[in-house]
Amino acid sequence: MSSQTNKHIHYSDNDWNHIVTSFNLNKTIEIVLYEQTKLPSSAGSSITQNISPWILRSLTLIGLAALIGNIPVQSHLTASTDINIPSFEIRPDAESIASTTLQLLSSKKENNNQYSEIESTIFGSRELALPERAIESYIGHVDKDNSSKWTTYHVKSYDNLTNIFHKLGHQSSLKTLQQNKALKKVLASLKKGSIIRASSNKGKLSELVFTHDKKNSYVISLNNNDKYTGKWEKNIFEIRQSRASFTIKNGLFFDGKKAGIANHIIKQVVKVFDWDIDFSHDVRVGDEVTAVFEEIYHDGDKVGNQYLLAAEFVNKGRELKAIRYTNKDGKSDYFTPQGREMKKAFIRTPISHARVSSHFNPGRFHPVLHKIKAHKGTDFAARTGTPIMATGNGIIKSIGRKGGFGRAIVIKHREGYTTLYAHMSRFNKKLRAGSKVYQGEVIGYVGSSGLTSGPHLHYELKLAGKAIDPMRASLPNSMSLTAKELQDFRNSAINLVLQLNVLHRFVKAKIEINSAIGG
Repeated sequence: MSSQTNKHIHYSDNDWNHIVTSFNLNKTIEIVLYEQTKLPSSAGSSITQNISPWILRSLTLIGLAALIGNIPVQSHLTASTDINIPSFEIRPDAESIASTTLQLLSSKKENNNQYSEIESTIFGSRELALPERAIESYIGHVDKDNSSKWTTYHVKSYDNLTNIFHKLGHQSSLKTLQQNKALKKVLASLKKGSIIRASSNKGKLSELVFTHDKKNSYVISLNNNDKYTGKWEKNIFEIRQSRASFTIKNGLFFDGKKAGIANHIIKQVVKVFDWDIDFSHDVRVGDEVTAVFEEIYHDGDKVGNQYLLAAEFVNKGRELKAIRYTNKDGKSDYFTPQGREMKKAFIRTPISHARVSSHFNPGRFHPVLHKIKAHKGTDFAARTGTPIMATGNGIIKSIGRKGGFGRAIVIKHREGYTTLYAHMSRFNKKLRAGSKVYQGEVIGYVGSSGLTSGPHLHYELKLAGKAIDPMRASLPNSMSLTAKELQDFRNSAINLVLQLNVLHRFVKAKIEINSAIGG
């Protein structure tokens, strides 16, 4: 075997050919042999000759495995302190980096820092290019496209068609549309709350969509003959659930908007909890708010908000929850998870901003009969025609003339309560005996029918047939649902209750949920 020595590098033609033949390696790979320790001149030669072939083969196999695994290898096999065992390293290009490698490998300091330096020297470093755009993540629904082709307008109570089309930027198209009698009639139906959207092509109105109830929509399109046609369609506007939670730091509306909750929804939160929280005095920094609500979408764009579905308000540590429930009559209200109304069972006054002209008084002198006669109700002075509201939910027990009360309505409420409204000038034409009425609903108008000295409303509140002072009596906080209604409420509200419970845990963990997390 012929060999030549250059410092600590040993080249063996026979061994190299043997490796190439056996393992089919690329010939550009070089085996570098070096010594870790120096041996006595007499012993080194004989030991190397005895063990070198087998150890070299074993170490070669190990090196090949490391190369295939793409792992830089620096292996050392040590038999004893006085025996020198050759070590080797497999490198991709020995000629270009031989001098640097020899200097590093001959060092006696074998540590991790040195290994990193060797690895960097031999293999170099690569800088990965950054992606062209940020990685997008799905968060529950498609985000609004700020480059949307649509223009949106919400019709106000004072709007007319000219003003609406001016806001849309297509005032010049209104006259053309109104030339079509069918389109003119449908456009005239636009009212407060209607959502109208317009798109254009090269500055000309190409499509107009509007809805009154978010279920049925009217679509006006420009056909190939450059004429406008329209038709009613369903499900053009989409209702999606969204949810958000936040802690009040600067203000209810400010922090709500920051969390992605529109003012329209926050106003509903205030209205729901207004029975239990004085929002002008009781709200504190640190109070926690959670809301599940509906958002309106069209063609991928968010175009509005609809109803608050569920909410939780933690005010000074007190937890209040409300769930929206629509009964079989189509009447919606808010209830606790246990099925009790959030609002009070009764409002004190059936006329807004009315003056009390005569209080509840069992020993009052009657102004018409001129004798002592118990006044079992409260009189509210108001002009003829002033609307009268039902003070609580109930069913009309009687409606019509009632002796000295003149035109009167008696309403039967739950839990043994009844109310009477007397001296009316006229009734709500839709009402009959047995009709359901709801708190705040107009049932009639102030008058002076019956025994009265002038226009006013006589209002009575009774519990189990006994008259009580409606202005001072302790009224029930709310009315509970019947057993059948309660079961229906639980079935329809279970999903919202679960959502509030999950969001409650996020709030307590100080994790704020943004409205973009939709469903």
